[in-house]
Amino acid sequence: MMTKALKPLQAVVFLIAAWELLSWVIVPDWPSASEVGRILWSQMREPAFQAALGGSMSRMLVGYLLVMVIGVSGGILLGRFPLMDQLMGSLAVAVHAIPGAAWVPLSIIWFGMTEQAVIFTIVLGAAGIVIVNTDTGIREVPPLIARAARTMGARGIRYFWFVVVPAAIPKIVDGLRLAWAFGWRALMAGELLTSISGLGQRLNQVAKAGALDQLLAIMLLIAVIGITVDGLIFKRLEHAVRVRWGLA
Repeated sequence: MMTKALKPLQAVVFLIAAWELLSWVIVPDWPSASEVGRILWSQMREPAFQAALGGSMSRMLVGYLLVMVIGVSGGILLGRFPLMDQLMGSLAVAVHAIPGAAWVPLSIIWFGMTEQAVIFTIVLGAAGIVIVNTDTGIREVPPLIARAARTMGARGIRYFWFVVVPAAIPKIVDGLRLAWAFGWRALMAGELLTSISGLGQRLNQVAKAGALDQLLAIMLLIAVIGITVDGLIFKRLEHAVRVRWGLA
C-alpha cells in the first residue's frame, strides 16, 4: 500500500530531476525547476497574486456547483424520459464536444468582460460530460440488478429513484471527476481571454512581458492545483464509490 502511495511522489521527483538536467545541461537558457519554485513561492506571498488565486478558486467553485446541478439533473431527465433523450441527447453530446475555450467568445458577447462570462464558460465547458455520463449510467443499469429489483416488486417511480439512480452513481462520479478537469481548463481560458483578475489574467500579463520564468511558475501552480484536487477529492471519492458498489 505504501509503495502504491509513493508512486506519484516518485514520478514528481523524476520530473523535477529531468527538468533540472534539461535547464543546466541541455538548454541553459531554460529556467530551472528550483528557480521557478523560488519565483512561485515569492509570488504566493504577494497580496495581488493571492487575490488573483482567490478569484480563480471562487469562480471555479460557483461554476462547478452549477455544473453539478445542471449536469446531474439534466442527465437524470434524459435517462428518465426516452423521448427527451432522443430530442436532447445529441445536443448534450454536441455541447461536450466543443472545447471550453471555444465558448469564451459567445460568453463575452452575452455577458461582456465580466465574471459571469467566465462562470458561463465553465458551465458550458464541463456540464456536457456530466449530462452524458449520468444519462449513460441510468440507461446502462446492470440487468441482474434490474431483474432482482423487479422480482422484489420495484415499479415505476420507486424503481427509478431507488434502483436506477443509485446504480448510476459510479458513472455520475466519473462524469463529475472529468467535469472538474474540463471546468478548470475552461476557467483558465475564460480568464485569459476576458482579462478578469485571476490566474489566467496573470498568465496573459507575464506572456506579454516575455517573462518565461514567471509564466512557468503560474503554469506549474495551475497544474498542481488541478492534480491536487483530483487526487485528494475525486480519486478518493471514485475509489470509495467503486468499493461500495462492488466494482473494486
